[in-house]
Amino acid sequence: MLHRCLSQNPVEKKMAVNLANFHPDILNIILVLVATSSDGARDLTRLAATCKTLLEQAKELDILKAVNFQSFTFTSEDFKKHRNRKGLLCVCARAGNLGARSMLGKAILVQDPWFLGMIYGDSLLPFHWHIEPNEALYHRDLVRTFILHATPKDVASMCHQLVSYVITYAGSYAAREHGIIFAIHEMCSYNVARLRATRIRQNQLEHGSFSRLLIWLDPPNAEPFNRDEVIFLFDKLFPSVHV
Repeated sequence: MLHRCLSQNPVEKKMAVNLANFHPDILNIILVLVATSSDGARDLTRLAATCKTLLEQAKELDILKAVNFQSFTFTSEDFKKHRNRKGLLCVCARAGNLGARSMLGKAILVQDPWFLGMIYGDSLLPFHWHIEPNEALYHRDLVRTFILHATPKDVASMCHQLVSYVITYAGSYAAREHGIIFAIHEMCSYNVARLRATRIRQNQLEHGSFSRLLIWLDPPNAEPFNRDEVIFLFDKLFPSVHV
């Protein structure tokens, strides 16, 4: 979290002081590189915790938008670790970070009670939470971001939750009439097939069988059901009223 106590490690503090003396533009470039690394969220948190200058610089909008959350895997237990309005996940989501917003979309789909409450509060009490209107988070926008930007593994595992979401908020009749339930099943099924094919290819490479290696030339038969098609139907059911 960006508000955690500053590091007491003397080596880290010395390194932080040296970095803090850089010109702000140079420091900004360094922090963006840290934020976009393979473990960017954790790396930025550790670096920002070393001194106040780095902590404040890490709150710049372009840095928060760039933070890489791909190394994070979220189960119900993992979400509990990030139930903090001032934590990195929520701060980055409010800044427009697509990875963070996608993860909050998953929190909505798995019906995490804390995140549901926070997002419901955004729509009712933005002034109470001291957030700007453009920083408010809405469940419709977060689920939409999840559909577009979630990993294939997450999309493949969230079929039931996505269907439940559209039925809950649009109604069963409207969801079926628009064809979005079929579209979600097709999209998720394709991602399941791709993941299964990837695992098979990896196993075959390990065993080195020539005949088995032929699967490299044989991708899944199903054509990918474009996420954009699901988004097209989603937008018809849930037109955005937020600019």
